[in-house]
Amino acid sequence: MAKENYHHGDLKAQLISKGLKILDEEGYEGFSMRKVAKVCNVSQTAPYRHFKDKNDLIKTIALKALQEFNQSLEKAFEKVGDPRDQLKAMGRYYISFFIENPEYLRLLYFSNAQAWMREAVMNECHYAEEHPYSALEKAVKNYKTASPHDERTVEELIVYCWGLVHGIAVLMVNGELPCGEDAMALVERVIVSEHFL
Repeated sequence: MAKENYHHGDLKAQLISKGLKILDEEGYEGFSMRKVAKVCNVSQTAPYRHFKDKNDLIKTIALKALQEFNQSLEKAFEKVGDPRDQLKAMGRYYISFFIENPEYLRLLYFSNAQAWMREAVMNECHYAEEHPYSALEKAVKNYKTASPHDERTVEELIVYCWGLVHGIAVLMVNGELPCGEDAMALVERVIVSEHFL
């Protein structure tokens, strides 16, 4: 079979996309540049024009996941003005993002490559603006400024909000809660409830 010719710049995107699929299905130990090259229908040496090794490709995949995740969370600031509603909107975007991209949830939180990958990615991000933690911290600080009566600290609120929406996302992605309109309606009621904040 003839190798597929990619337009300049397309191969890197393909390697990231197909690499994520292989990583999700086969884990870190089963992941290789050779397998990614094969599914992209290119020579075994082609991926090395873009990535020095498999860890470099995996780190790039993780950074892409974090950037897309952060962009989803940032929509809460674009669409909502009230700090309390921003946090609630962020919770909805958090859950929806991982329901729509379950492979990212597994990569970022459950991958057997996670230990070294977390360190590599964190070193790259340095908790800079592109890291989702920054968006959450910003939303919580905005909320605290607007809600001085709430006696919880910023750190306590981050743990509370993050733990709640992350737990819901994991339950839904794992199929322990149904991933349908009814489930999202239930999540919506939980998050918009006065008990959430």
